[in-house]
Amino acid sequence: MIKQLMHTIFKKFEGQVFRKYRTFDDVDLDVIIDQARYRISESEDIVSFLAIERDVYEGETPWTFSHFEHEIKANDWAIFLTAEANGQIVGFIGARFIPEKNAVHLSNLAVRSAYQRQGIGSNLVKRMTQLMGQLGIERLTLEVKRDNLAAQAMYRELGFETKEILTRYYDNQLDGLWMEKVLSASI
Repeated sequence: MIKQLMHTIFKKFEGQVFRKYRTFDDVDLDVIIDQARYRISESEDIVSFLAIERDVYEGETPWTFSHFEHEIKANDWAIFLTAEANGQIVGFIGARFIPEKNAVHLSNLAVRSAYQRQGIGSNLVKRMTQLMGQLGIERLTLEVKRDNLAAQAMYRELGFETKEILTRYYDNQLDGLWMEKVLSASI
């Protein structure tokens, strides 16, 4: 029932906000999968997100505190999920709704290096996919570095397909891949 309602709402957005309708009444937003907890992100998580980015991106932080704060607190078209294990935040995923395409773009995904290859990244993507599927979203999109073969393999395993090569997409002139997953067939 919520899926049908959300699908109708998304088709008629015209100036309304995504966050206003994200009640997810039929969805358990705080779940434990394989000894890790997955939940909606809060402002207090941002410091941990920055630490995870420094860890994953070898000292660089692609997003600033204010980027995360805007997405989590102010952007009515965005949602973030947090993964916790052993009492600490170990990963996160961010997404933005694109109303004119009835799609959600995965803006970032990162898992602390010590917790990689344990299914946390996959579970974050799966949780976001489940939530968006229940809201009637038709498609998920993302970009990934062309040389990040591990991430590409994970996304392909989760049903994403490469749609386009993004030549010199990143600041360091590396190519990217535009990937997409159609949800209507997988719901």
